Amino acid sequence: MNYIEEYGLIALRSRQHAIHLNDMLKASGYPVQLMSTPREISVGCGLSIRFPIGLMHEIMLMYERYRYPITGIYHIKRRGNRMEIIRIPY
Repeated sequence: MNYIEEYGLIALRSRQHAIHLNDMLKASGYPVQLMSTPREISVGCGLSIRFPIGLMHEIMLMYERYRYPITGIYHIKRRGNRMEIIRIPY
């Protein structure tokens, strides 16, 4: 099965932390963007950071450095209206 869209997602506990971590990742050159947390995992503040799944290792290293309060890190696979959400242990 070929997935049309695949990405990583960090769901955060507070809007302030989401915005700050997003800004720090962008300043470090990572192609990230703020987005609403998908309703299937809607916990925390409702904001998440989306990033290319190929950068999972680098993003995890940045998370380890700053340790913002998060509710989870996910690998999202989306095809049409179907979404597979895989929680990544951290």
